[in-house]
Amino acid sequence: MSDRRERPAEPFFLNTDRGERFCLYHAPDGAQKYRGAFLYVHPFAEEMNKSRRMAVLQAKALADAGFGVLQIDLFGCGDSNGDFADARWDIWKDDLAAASQWLQERSGQIPGLWGLRLGALLALDFAIASKNEHGSIILWQPIVNG
Repeated sequence: MSDRRERPAEPFFLNTDRGERFCLYHAPDGAQKYRGAFLYVHPFAEEMNKSRRMAVLQAKALADAGFGVLQIDLFGCGDSNGDFADARWDIWKDDLAAASQWLQERSGQIPGLWGLRLGALLALDFAIASKNEHGSIILWQPIVNG
């Protein structure tokens, strides 16, 4: 395995119809073939902040194993455009569609979805509503009763 400290995630802003979304892309080592790709769907509010470190560590581990991982701050969250008070489920699904398209173009892989807490529910809803194919779906501590 490579030393990820020498290969930090690639930060960038993804342009969408409603402004820019902050993203981190964790690519596999350049010498390694892609085994797949995952789009990370974060939890919300304070859970997003408290889980950032673990999500980055897992994204790096997946990249070390040959998977490209895209982490996106959805509309009104983190370092993306918009106010949280103006955020809507449909806007977040549009963000995921743009991110999924970018990830597929970059990796050449059909992206899977990796959702944490409320992000797991959003990932499932996005997968059901999307016209595009998705790879595996990983649900970390999904909210099952609310």
